[in-house]
Amino acid sequence: MNYNDLEAGFLEADNFMQLGDYRSALKLLLKYKKKHPGDSLVSFNLGVVYFKAGKFVKSIYSLEEAVRQGADEPEVFNQLGLACDRNGDIEGARAYYKKALEIDPDYAMAWNNMGVTYFLKHDFLSAKFNFEKALELNDSDPDTWYNLRDTCTELGLADEAEEADIKYRELVRH
Repeated sequence: MNYNDLEAGFLEADNFMQLGDYRSALKLLLKYKKKHPGDSLVSFNLGVVYFKAGKFVKSIYSLEEAVRQGADEPEVFNQLGLACDRNGDIEGARAYYKKALEIDPDYAMAWNNMGVTYFLKHDFLSAKFNFEKALELNDSDPDTWYNLRDTCTELGLADEAEEADIKYRELVRH
């Protein structure tokens, strides 16, 4: 297997994605999938492009295929959670975020995303716990501060919401 060829293909697909040209990125990655049908990294990258293109069912299928092919990184399960969430399956999303956190309990993005699932179900105390855990691990993510602000607002914690809002605004200004 020529990994230099694959790496170049991933970079080219990423460039297409940066330009919003998901069709070209998918076409390229599908070509690599034919050449390397059992490669979990190809399946993972396909799943990411399908996600960015708004094709959430295809994203889930490709990401689950990556897992069947041996992918066990927390990023794969986090991406599966995002795809499930966007496809309307909050419980499925939560299960994948939980799996990502079993693999890496210090994966701040999965803690934040888990918090979002609780927020969407109006379980604001659980959401707050998850956002605070994410911030313990990475206090420079404006999205998590934004989520904590909204959660504290829902809980009637005005002072904490204001603190989170200040931190959020500081981060997005820079």
